[in-house]
Amino acid sequence: MAATMRYEDLPPELLKQLNVRRPRQASFSKESVRSWSLKALAMMSGLTQDQRRRVLEHAMKVNRL
Repeated sequence: MAATMRYEDLPPELLKQLNVRRPRQASFSKESVRSWSLKALAMMSGLTQDQRRRVLEHAMKVNRL
């Protein structure tokens, strides 16, 4: 069985030479995304599909600003 090396065990100089980046740490899990998306859609349950689409498009536009 091959030995594995942990990212934290390698010196920063070696990581830079190998052009290795630190792995991302997800602070917002898939389960959190699913939960919040259902909560957002639940608030719009009285709207038609077209109305929900318009509201979400507008929210995305505002989010870009």
